[in-house]
Amino acid sequence: METELVHLGRRLLRAYARKDYLAVNSIAQDYLQAAEQHRNSSHYGNAIHQANTLLGLVHLQEGDVERAATCLLDSARTPGSPQLTAFGPNMLLAAGLLEAGERHSVLRYLKECRKLWKLSFGSLWRWRRQILRGGSPDFGANLSYLTDYKTFG
Repeated sequence: METELVHLGRRLLRAYARKDYLAVNSIAQDYLQAAEQHRNSSHYGNAIHQANTLLGLVHLQEGDVERAATCLLDSARTPGSPQLTAFGPNMLLAAGLLEAGERHSVLRYLKECRKLWKLSFGSLWRWRRQILRGGSPDFGANLSYLTDYKTFG
C-alpha cells in the first residue's frame, strides 16, 4: 500500500529532524523492507534513496565514514521516481562525505545519479568537474530535496 511507504517516509524524516538516530536506524530498516514489498509503487525509488541517505548520515555522525559511503552508493541504486527524475537526488550525505575526504565515493555516486536525474541540466557534470579539480560544489536545493518531512508525500 503506497500510503504505508509515505507514512514510513514521514516518520523517518521526523525522526531525523529530531536527531533521534536510534529511531532513524529502526525506521529506515522498516522503510526498506516495506519498499521491497511495494516495488511497483511510485514511492519505491524515494524509499530506497531516503532510507539509505539518512542511514548514511547517521553513520557519518557516528564517525563511520566507510558505512556512510556504502549507504551513499546504495541510495543511488534505485530505479528512480518522478521526484528524483525531476529534482534530482539529495546531496546532504555526499556533501558530508566530501568534508570527510571521501571524494572517490562521491564521484561514483554522481556517476550513478546520471541514471536517476534525467533533468539535471548539467549539474552532475559540473559538480563532478568541481570535485575533480579539488573543490566542493554548492549543491544548493539538492541539500534538502526528499529530506523535509513537511513537504514529503
